[in-house]
Amino acid sequence: MLIQFNFKNFKSFKNETTLDMTATSITEHPYNLINDENDEKYIKTAAIYGANASGKSSIIEAYGFMRKWVVYSFKNASDKENIPLKRFAFDTESKNQPAEFEVFFKYKGEEYQYGFSLDEKKICEEWLYIKNRKGKFVPLFERDGTGIECNSKMLKGADNFIPMVRDKTLFLSIISNANIGYATNVSQWFNITVVIDYGNMLFEIALSEANFDLESTEYQKELTTFLRAIDINIEGIIVEKNKDENDKTKYKIYTKHLIGGGNGYYKLPFSEESSGTQKMFSLFWFLKSAIEFGLPLFVDELDSKLHPLLLRYVLTMFHDEKINKNGAQLIYATHDNYTLTKDIFRRDQIWFVEKDNNAVSNLYSLAEYKLDDDKKVRKDASYNKDYLLGKYGAVPILRGYDMWRTENAKVK
Repeated sequence: MLIQFNFKNFKSFKNETTLDMTATSITEHPYNLINDENDEKYIKTAAIYGANASGKSSIIEAYGFMRKWVVYSFKNASDKENIPLKRFAFDTESKNQPAEFEVFFKYKGEEYQYGFSLDEKKICEEWLYIKNRKGKFVPLFERDGTGIECNSKMLKGADNFIPMVRDKTLFLSIISNANIGYATNVSQWFNITVVIDYGNMLFEIALSEANFDLESTEYQKELTTFLRAIDINIEGIIVEKNKDENDKTKYKIYTKHLIGGGNGYYKLPFSEESSGTQKMFSLFWFLKSAIEFGLPLFVDELDSKLHPLLLRYVLTMFHDEKINKNGAQLIYATHDNYTLTKDIFRRDQIWFVEKDNNAVSNLYSLAEYKLDDDKKVRKDASYNKDYLLGKYGAVPILRGYDMWRTENAKVK
């Protein structure tokens, strides 16, 4: 379970930015919360709104970058290639400062704090802490420019791997590959959290062509039931396996549609289904995995190509205690205004991103936002209407433009 994600100096986010999944003291929609064994409360979903180019997607990308470097730095940190980092580019100070990423999360009964700072050439700092039974975070290891100091009692054998560390490699990646205690669990948590970018066409195409668990008859039945529940009339899935010229297995996916009267069915290539159907087809696997195992799921452009009622259906799955029994979380960037209501969300589940005159993005929660009269937003406010009216910021500033006026005409 994600508790908090902090990052700094990444893309349009110059300053330290926090996405906090800890519930505030507001009382609405208690079923939208996860209650842990210590009676601490966390939100199940976080919706991030903002104008185009405000930085919404960059929040999802920031976590995606952190996850990717944890998972792959041990394999991909070659001496020749720079770390693929995008720092804030609009002032010299930020270009000379490292970016920073940090998460607080719970996994397998333990609470961790893990983070690192880096530039394109090296890891500058790295730290991993665990919360003890007294509620205090104690270090498992700390790394700075002078070296790495390990808690040898809690990370037995980790000291032996310090000589393997290179400038671009995370120590966590090394010792988790060696199955060193808590480090393995931390790395595993990053491995199983998922980041989906539906704003990336190549990524979306790859998802639509993925096999997932389609060879499983049980999974096919679950997927078909889900699609029919959201009014996509597919009677079944057909998966054909073939070998290509390199003897690699290739899959062809078809959907079954009943012919009028129910006397047989038509086999439709999956590629010919609507883009919305293809999206829900692939999204189901991630929704099922997140809810079954209680995982955080990060999605950019979740509402793209989906009817607003389908998005509401997905949110209901996460908020429903009977469905989401293991504390799954959904963090997504969106423009959808239909679901931005007090009937669906608590105020601490609604987040906005706004870019200032210096091209710096800022993230803030509706629960903490203050109106012009210095009062906080009431729980009975019309969130969607007030947002479009600009009361919460994070909307585009539109100016008049006449594309036919003389000065805009092309000179021939």
